[in-house]
Amino acid sequence: AWCYSNKGELAAERAERLLHWMEDLHHNPSHPESSNIPAAESWSSYLPKPNFQSYATVINAWSQSAAYESSHPTGMSSVGGTEIKKSGGRAKNNVVSAATKAGFECAKRAEDLLMHMQHMHEQRQLHMMAEDYNGHSEQYSSGIQPDTRVFNLVLKAWSKIHGGTKASAIRAMRILDLMQELHHTQSINAPEWQGMVLSKVQPNLQTYKLVLYAWAHAAHTAEGPDRAEEILRHLLSLSKAGNLGAEIAPNAECFHIAMKAHAESVRKRRKGDGYGSAPLERARKVGALLDWMELLALRTATSRVRPCSESYRIALSAWVWSHHVDAPKEAEGILYRMIRACDANNGVGIDDGVVVDDATATAKAAGRAISGPVRPETRDFNTLINCCSFARKVGTDASEEDDDSLLQRQVAHREIFDIAEGALNALLASEYAQPDPATFSGMIRACVNLLPNTDDRDDRVIELFRLAYCTVPSSGASSSPRMGSSTTSERIRAPPGAGCVDANVLRQLRHALPSTEDYIRVREEFEKHRRRHVGEE
Repeated sequence: AWCYSNKGELAAERAERLLHWMEDLHHNPSHPESSNIPAAESWSSYLPKPNFQSYATVINAWSQSAAYESSHPTGMSSVGGTEIKKSGGRAKNNVVSAATKAGFECAKRAEDLLMHMQHMHEQRQLHMMAEDYNGHSEQYSSGIQPDTRVFNLVLKAWSKIHGGTKASAIRAMRILDLMQELHHTQSINAPEWQGMVLSKVQPNLQTYKLVLYAWAHAAHTAEGPDRAEEILRHLLSLSKAGNLGAEIAPNAECFHIAMKAHAESVRKRRKGDGYGSAPLERARKVGALLDWMELLALRTATSRVRPCSESYRIALSAWVWSHHVDAPKEAEGILYRMIRACDANNGVGIDDGVVVDDATATAKAAGRAISGPVRPETRDFNTLINCCSFARKVGTDASEEDDDSLLQRQVAHREIFDIAEGALNALLASEYAQPDPATFSGMIRACVNLLPNTDDRDDRVIELFRLAYCTVPSSGASSSPRMGSSTTSERIRAPPGAGCVDANVLRQLRHALPSTEDYIRVREEFEKHRRRHVGEE
């Protein structure tokens, strides 16, 4: 009850108190300390006795409280006997918050209980060995011995701490090292089944995933994403080495953990950490991991690693967050790779002169998916359009006002606008996604930021606005998940008959047209069109 009460540290403390109470009621008569308790077995046999599930439940309670306490920045925590005041203010990037410290203490309590459980197992094992040496034939059943599931609960505690640190990731690595050591020790005398060693403690895929999460969530160290990628490569090497008795072949989720760690590092744009080119290098590493996933998917038709929409979306976001000169071009390449993967998955492009390998052709002939569930959405096109619209600083330094510099800057901006316009055309021609108001808002912004302030730009803005109110928005949630939701403000939502024109599009239009006469004229055309088409959407 306390474990699933979602009360954080308080529930875990109460659960452990009940566990220790049951321990105090049952003393081992052979233990030296139990000789001072007369006739303990006369009544203790009728009371509940702690077993494997008892310890596992309390460890699970502390594991859940680690995530709970670290995600609630307000209130008081008394973990470890000392009260910790958790402030609700925003902490600096290089300062560990009080909530994170409280989560760290909860994870430490889970690990301490695991070590206590392992110590009891070893003590009972030694006791039975001594009894067997004295002529007793009773054999220890190892019922209290922690297994892989219990170790994973402690790893979950260290990996799910919000705002985790390098210390929490190192503690997770120590748990993994202990599991590997215990597995090696237990495998010597462990039974076998169909050639596999049956050991209670053996790292599995979930174990390595939790360690990956621990390094990926280590927000206060710059080496977290690199360590997560190293573990991913080590895991792939282990899976290639042969059957180790447990399924440890990495899947797409393992790649996503490492990719998201690099992408989050790009988003935070760390400064003063000794990595001047960190955003660019991190974005390239995300792209390299995506290339690796595509290569593994092409090698075998039964590969567990296949890029999905999330894979391409992480790489797309990493380049957008980098704010690099090449970000629009790289993001465009990733988006069109996503489109090609979707077309190949639907049977488009296989017989159009595209050279594919035998595994891909065999998978397609058998009706199997080539690259997993890949389906671009409207937000993916909008991400590329917004990346282009905010790239006004790309090119030559604006402080240089000579003609050559101005020309180079205009050419660079025109190329970026062409990328945004190509994304809009691809979205209009797409069969699985449709434009929404955010699409045209981003395109009008791109016109203002990237094109010279001339009459041609005003004409282009008016053309985009007319296209916006003539385009019927999609009624499906897949193409625009935010449209029509209960969280959308009524004043921002597009009025009936307005197509893809909402308050944001009108705001961008007013900012793009400096002439009041042009703005009034275009608005009058829009209102006439809207009144004619009310009720058609």
